[in-house]
Amino acid sequence: MKYYFKIFLLSIGIGIINTILFLFSLQFQIIEHSSYIPGEAITALKILAAIIPQTIILFIVAFISKKDQLAIAITSGILIVTCFILNWDTDTAAEGRRKFNKEQIFISTEKYDYQQGISTPEGYPIKLLSRSEFTIAIEGQNTPATLLETNKVYSETWGNGDTTFKSSDAADIVLPDRLELFWYSFLENKYYTLSTKLNKTQISQYFKKGYKVDRSGNLDKISSTNYQELIVGIAPGGDVVLWISGPYNTKELEVFKADLIDEKDKDVYTIVEKDEIKKVLSDTCTCKNNIQYRQIVNNGKPIPIGIWTNKYRKKYNWKAAINSVGQTKSEMGFRFFNGERYELFNEEIAKMKYQKEVLPYYLSYKFIKNKKRYEVHLEFDEDEIFSHFEKLAPNNSNELIDIVLNINSNLNQVTIQLHSKDRTLNFEKMKSVEIYAD
Repeated sequence: MKYYFKIFLLSIGIGIINTILFLFSLQFQIIEHSSYIPGEAITALKILAAIIPQTIILFIVAFISKKDQLAIAITSGILIVTCFILNWDTDTAAEGRRKFNKEQIFISTEKYDYQQGISTPEGYPIKLLSRSEFTIAIEGQNTPATLLETNKVYSETWGNGDTTFKSSDAADIVLPDRLELFWYSFLENKYYTLSTKLNKTQISQYFKKGYKVDRSGNLDKISSTNYQELIVGIAPGGDVVLWISGPYNTKELEVFKADLIDEKDKDVYTIVEKDEIKKVLSDTCTCKNNIQYRQIVNNGKPIPIGIWTNKYRKKYNWKAAINSVGQTKSEMGFRFFNGERYELFNEEIAKMKYQKEVLPYYLSYKFIKNKKRYEVHLEFDEDEIFSHFEKLAPNNSNELIDIVLNINSNLNQVTIQLHSKDRTLNFEKMKSVEIYAD
């Protein structure tokens, strides 16, 4: 009995050796985790469970060989080698290690919770074609290939993105490395393509920094929040703009120029059917609140190629100023022709400095006085504001200019003027001028 007990101990030793060899092999292969229990643990338990059949095999060999030590040693070696071979899969090892290393890199890579979307100038729809995407070099197992919805007609307003839904429960996404776009421009009847590298460092800086918002609506809880979207603006002529965006704040990141797709380079992915083109160009959408982004209001008219990346991005040296009416807290919001927008709060408004800035098409001012909230809303006429600035700062000079808001003492009237060192211009073609108590 002592001899066979030693055989049993030998079998345990073989099991331990096999387990050690398996653990050593893990630096070369990865076992897939398909359940709550790691695959490595399951395999190790199987090796230990094999001690019983190994003991039986050794008992049989010992009995047949009449306890020959060489036969026992050879059998033990065969059991060790067999176990090692059964637990080693060269192809699986290489693939598993590759996946594991990739996932480890993904886990340690900077990621954010954001959506991706497309914007167009109002009345200039495009169809985003297959293979359009933000290219992400580092992907995890659950990373979506792209969040851009293709084979879809986009028709928005410049700077406002139509984003693809991403669940709040979904994993954060690594920042994109490149932008690959293919689209058809309905009013131009042209196909475009863009393939470009993105400035990840710049995108990262904006995501890290965030921006300020009024969380209460009463200007008493100003705090930081995160950007939530990367928006691609696609304009006639192949002009492309990339914005980073969140509620009440959009910043321009980069501007690109796409290439026309030659007729001979078209394939099944880049063909828009004539019936669809006819349907889009005859869109007679009548939407609530007179918002008709889909309606084709520019068909048959000359297309102002370049206006979105040239005129609307032209900068002048200006700041806004407002008279004191006893306000205790305030917020000033700007929306710009180039698609950007942001808000300033309280002392930031009073400390505004002259800086090279694009022109606003909309300005809002909210303030608190005697615990009552007031709002001012101003919408400029495009031709008038560009004409006024050009008169005061011809050829984009460094002339200092103030957009001046004056609110009367009764808080029911507001006037707006443009001041330079030597001249004052009134705005007489404003699209909207409102002031009211909220």
